[in-house]
Amino acid sequence: MDYTELSGKSVLLLGKTRSLSEEEFTRLLRLHGIEWTRTLASEAAMAFEGRMMNPYEQAESARIYAEGKIALHALEPLEEWLCRSIEPNRLLMSLKLSRDQERLVDFLANPYITDELFFKLLGLYDWQNEGFFDNDRNRDVTAAIIGRFYADPEKNHNVQYAMSGLAHLIERYGTDELIGAVAALSPIAKELNSPSERSVAGILDAMALHPQTPLEVLRKLLPSRAALLARREPLVLEAELMAGGEVDELLSQNPTLSAEGRTVLMERFPALIARNAVLSGELFERLREGFAAALAANPSLDDAMQDALAAEGENTVLQSLAANPSLAPRHASALMEAGTYGEYLAANPSLPEGLLEKLYSSDDPKVHARLAANPATPIELLYQLSLDRRFERAVKTNPAFGRHIQTHNIGWH
Repeated sequence: MDYTELSGKSVLLLGKTRSLSEEEFTRLLRLHGIEWTRTLASEAAMAFEGRMMNPYEQAESARIYAEGKIALHALEPLEEWLCRSIEPNRLLMSLKLSRDQERLVDFLANPYITDELFFKLLGLYDWQNEGFFDNDRNRDVTAAIIGRFYADPEKNHNVQYAMSGLAHLIERYGTDELIGAVAALSPIAKELNSPSERSVAGILDAMALHPQTPLEVLRKLLPSRAALLARREPLVLEAELMAGGEVDELLSQNPTLSAEGRTVLMERFPALIARNAVLSGELFERLREGFAAALAANPSLDDAMQDALAAEGENTVLQSLAANPSLAPRHASALMEAGTYGEYLAANPSLPEGLLEKLYSSDDPKVHARLAANPATPIELLYQLSLDRRFERAVKTNPAFGRHIQTHNIGWH
């Protein structure tokens, strides 16, 4: 709807505004040459219904609708239109000059301003050298950050009011802009400069592992979270992390380790590199003698590499290959027919449903234990396995079973 036609006119407001304070609503209307009233329906060009109407307003709404002399609309679209028409630079200058933190918080809680404006406004907020939930205003701003970017927060109503909510926000919905903005907030910026506050540890951990965390933030995390950064994919700051200590072992397990990094670490951790590196034909042949079992567990094996390892017929190699999620179907069938690798095949998350069902029929407790934990195991089999106390816990902690329970809203104790 084009609300510009209301310029120079008056509108009737019934009920309360939702996304704007009444003062801000008045200010924005006047910028468009519109005034509002609560009583003079006969002189109003249009009427709007807001939230929490009192009995008098409800009666007035019914009368306006019955008479049909003026149009009656929901207020929220008008509020959204007003918010979309805000001139960001004018608002920012106004808030900087007035230092009105209450007005700033109202805008941060407004869902209709753009993300770009939201981040600029967030940079103006004064946390008063306190934490995210140390006072009511800080709590409201923290809730506004989480609520704005967290999909369906109403399904997890506590997420906006818990420190873990910020960590979950970054893990699930993090972007370089969002993570950079959170890192710049004083409760986090202070911790990055001088680590001491354990309550924000989960937020920093999420930043260290997220693939879109800006490089400048990762550099600030380097002193306190080297071990997490070494696990991060894609790996960055490799040279800074490689310092000859325990972190090197973690780096050798990172599939995104550079060729130069592998060369440096190969002598100390050849088996870990064999198991985790993205394999080329040259690297495969280099590691094949002496580290075949580790290679057999590497998910980047191609068919030719699997053929070469299977042809060796060595038991530990075939065990690793059986559990490898990249196992070729023909090798899966051959290992199944061999009859001695069921326990390892049962742990393989890429095994076809038919083979998993065949493994279940073996009645081997070791095989059943692996099937209970395998997210590829059919739900019907997981239900059957859950009836056995030996496997009940594994089934309940199986992520595929957990998703099934949540999706179908099934109570489970």
